[in-house]
Amino acid sequence: MEAEGAFSTRMVEQVQHIEHYRQEVLRVEGRILDDESAALEWITRYAATFPPIEAYNSH
Repeated sequence: MEAEGAFSTRMVEQVQHIEHYRQEVLRVEGRILDDESAALEWITRYAATFPPIEAYNSH
């Protein structure tokens, strides 16, 4: 159960980061991204530096 909670928390945080990225791209570049495009761009640019799931199990 703890692993499920960590996974859910991590996913929620990723969604929040992706939404922030989408809004920042609109503000800075004037590009309108749909949810899927924003997610794909964010994953390509930032997923490798996002904390691993193990970091969420230590809470």
